[in-house]
Amino acid sequence: MKSLSSASFLLLSTVVFHLFSSAAAVETDAKPPIISKGDSKLSQSDGRKFCVSKPEASDAQLKKNLDWACKEGIDCSPVEPGAVCDDPASLRSRTNYAMNTYYRTRGETKNACDFEGTGRLIDTNPSYGECTYL
Repeated sequence: MKSLSSASFLLLSTVVFHLFSSAAAVETDAKPPIISKGDSKLSQSDGRKFCVSKPEASDAQLKKNLDWACKEGIDCSPVEPGAVCDDPASLRSRTNYAMNTYYRTRGETKNACDFEGTGRLIDTNPSYGECTYL
């Protein structure tokens, strides 16, 4: 009788798990939870990859990447001085936004995040405040 109870419990647990899993997949407006990290807020991964600069990329390379991505037709208005993604006003944060936007508009391929070896893909959504990474 105990093994029947265990089997019933296991079956019921599996059904409940699948019901909650499928209900979560139906929610289209659900946003990933926010993790606080110092003064910034980072969203946990929602399964997407994000293209950002490698930590060792020089300021000269960051500037080159930013200029190149913006010349390739992406919308760089969010990273202009005083715009929503210009705070913090750092070259790296503006470049990361532009690199990720380029990556998204070019089919999210690994090559679209290369930037002469200075780009990398991460699992953590780098969006913060009002600055939302696509």
